[in-house]
Amino acid sequence: MTVIEYFTIQNRDEQIYWLNQIGKSDWGAGKYLYELLRDGKLKSLTGEQTLVGLLVDGRKLVSFCTFANLDEIQPTDLGPWLGFVYTFPEYRGKHGAGILLDYWECVGTAMGKEALYISTDHKGLYEKYGYEFYQILKDVNGEDCRVYRKVLKKDFVPESVFKNREMRGNEFKAKITENAKAKVTNSVAPCGFSCNHCFLGKWCGDCRSDFNCCSFATLYEKGRCPNLFCCREKQIEGCWECFELEDCSKGFYGNKDGGNDCKSQALFIRKYGLENYMKMQDKLHAKYKFEKIQEVLKEDVNKSLEILEKVWNE
Repeated sequence: MTVIEYFTIQNRDEQIYWLNQIGKSDWGAGKYLYELLRDGKLKSLTGEQTLVGLLVDGRKLVSFCTFANLDEIQPTDLGPWLGFVYTFPEYRGKHGAGILLDYWECVGTAMGKEALYISTDHKGLYEKYGYEFYQILKDVNGEDCRVYRKVLKKDFVPESVFKNREMRGNEFKAKITENAKAKVTNSVAPCGFSCNHCFLGKWCGDCRSDFNCCSFATLYEKGRCPNLFCCREKQIEGCWECFELEDCSKGFYGNKDGGNDCKSQALFIRKYGLENYMKMQDKLHAKYKFEKIQEVLKEDVNKSLEILEKVWNE
């Protein structure tokens, strides 16, 4: 048995195949998950960083489970949440769900999460996987729901055990990131940053990918980057195509730490094109040693643009 992540399956026909397997679930919530995935609505409910783990045995789906910022308890500061946990009847009693839970616990540990949460009416099910009753909270329908929590790092856990979990999580997350990046055709974020040159690249699939975990986007409700979704609504590739760019303060452009340097890059793209922009980025990173572009572009928009043009013309 192995775990694959639904959103980052690279082959569309393969993705449809596993979607249809989810649809064969005899559970109402499983049918609902199928509909949300089919209609492209899951992330609008549970957050843009939502992932769906599938435990497979060859061409058979054993179990599935979501890993998301939100679940049926909304709004909340708690998270991440494991949801839609299901195992097909013929595989029950073989700990399929436990394998998936362990998978996401490892990923959560690698991401530095303190705990994972599950909302459920079941008693005695998740306790055997180390989850403890946490509190009663209201779900989106205003009804009481039991919330369980599993702390991912405890003082009494041997260091070797924690390191092993973190190492496995890094391996799992790296594969998800790799698959997400493989589906992206334009690695320039709509705001003007280059995902290929981002210091968080090993942790994020790309702003345009199905695993966009940009640290800035996560500051917004459901992880929706204002720049990304504004461009989607206007049906443009990036902010450089927008006539409001110069005076825009949406999303990252309103950020005191980096808004100007970000906008200067979008202006560079407008003036010189994406291909020349990427070549300029290679030159910029070869010339300067830095982690964040803000360390180089500290001036106002026009002066920052001049720095980029100077690097490009060298």
